This record gives sequence, structure tokens and C-alpha cells, in this order.
Amino acid sequence: MLALGVTGDVGAGKSTVSRIWREMGASVLDADEIVKSVWKRAEILEAASSRWGKDILGKEGLIVSWKVAAKAFSDPGEYRWMCGLIHPPVRVEMERAAASLEGWVVAEIPLLFEGGVPWWIDATVYVTADPAARASRNAARGLDSEELARRESFLLPCEEKKIRASIVLDNSRSREHLLGKARETGCLFRRLSGLVQFSVLFGSRDDAFGCMGLISAERLGAEFECRKVLAGTDIEDAWRLSFFTLEHLFPRLVSHPSMTAGRGQQAVTVRRIPYSRRLAISGELLP
Repeated sequence: MLALGVTGDVGAGKSTVSRIWREMGASVLDADEIVKSVWKRAEILEAASSRWGKDILGKEGLIVSWKVAAKAFSDPGEYRWMCGLIHPPVRVEMERAAASLEGWVVAEIPLLFEGGVPWWIDATVYVTADPAARASRNAARGLDSEELARRESFLLPCEEKKIRASIVLDNSRSREHLLGKARETGCLFRRLSGLVQFSVLFGSRDDAFGCMGLISAERLGAEFECRKVLAGTDIEDAWRLSFFTLEHLFPRLVSHPSMTAGRGQQAVTVRRIPYSRRLAISGELLP
């Protein structure tokens, strides 16, 4: 499993990037959609209306978004209070949803760095664009430059987010350029999400090391470990060979001649591993 946290400037195109990756096979979690559901909870509505007044509620008793925004972005203290009210339950829901997924997971979180990167995120992607490009896109949504500047004053500076991000996608050029970069990085992420740890038992050290040599030479595995283990009470000790590989290499592995003497083949999904290490391992394996 590979979990990516995606964030970006308002109007930079993060939702476009997430949509492309969804089309490429990623499971996408949208924090904004979860926020909408959290705002419908009775305890949240009660807390917000007690602080800001009943006029933030519409006829059906639900919040009026622009009224809440006016209150929250009026003062740093009010903004922090709103974040403290909304962010914890949203993070809980996102973590719960991510725990049930496999493969390539994309979590679109507008305040990814401001709220702290969740522990289950493997790498972060920051989508940015120059001010002129964003101003044009946001104007079409009815968000003028003054309101945009006011809201972004509550956020981390662009340069700080670039430093914190694992990957930066710049959308200052054409839409076609963004689509190309998104698909290029998407292919990499899809590959990295298929990283697994493979293990097999051999009856002798020579068989295990012989397999390791052949698998390594053909770039079907990386970061090998071979150790003696107690295979069971009814048979003698055995040698367990473990290594990293990719899901699409399975057919070649299980039918490989060096596996003939092996037994008990297992593959375990890798859920938590530093992104830099994941990249390094992938580079040692066949494309």
C-alpha cells in the first residue's frame, strides 16, 4: 500500500490531479467531502451555533457555508477554534477509511501541512501555481483576489509547503502540461504501491542462496535476507529467504526454476516504509 497526502493552493489544481489518479486506479479520499458530513453532526452544529449564533444555520438547521467562512476567517482566534472543532473528527474518519483500503491511496487534504501530516501518509504532494494563474481560475469561481489573500493569510507560505512536500507539481503552465506531469507521477506511484515482501522456505542453505543469486541477478527481488528458522516439529530446520518485489513480477517469481525446491511461498503487502527507501528498492527491480 502507498498512501499519498495531496494538498495545494486554492485554484492550483489539486482536485484535477486527484481525479486523474483516480482514473489511473487510485482510491481517493476527499477531506472536503468528509468535512461536509461532519458539519451535519448535531454536536458540531450545536458548538458552532453556540459560539457564532443561530444565524449561521439555514432553514433546515444546517450551516450556511459562506456565513461560517465569514466568521472563521474574521479573526485568527476564530479560525483556530473552527479548526479545533472540525479537524479532529475529519482526521479520524479519513484514517478509518484508509485502513480498509489496499494498493494506491490518495488523500486530498487542503490543510495537510497546517494540520499536521497524518501518521499513515507515506509521501506528500503539493500542487502549486503562480498567483496570476490562480487568480484567473479563482475569479471564475467568484473568489476575488482580496478574499483569496485574506483566507491564505491563515495558511503556511507557499515556499514552506514546497520544502515540506515530498513531490511538488507546478500548474503554472497549460492544462495539458499538468495532465502530463500528473500521469507521469501517477505511473510511478502505481508501481510503488505494488511493493510487497515475498518469502519462501528452502530445505538447505545452498538452495536458498542459489535462489537469491538468480533472483537478484534478474532484478526480480531486492534487499534479501536469508536466515535459519524452525520450520515445524515434524521436519528439520529450514532456511527462509525474504526479499522485496513488485506484484506484477509474481508470475515470473512463482514459476522461476530456482523456486522448485522451495515451499510455503508468501507475499505480504508493505504498508509502512519510508518513501525514499521505497523509491530505492523500486529502482533495483525490473520496470
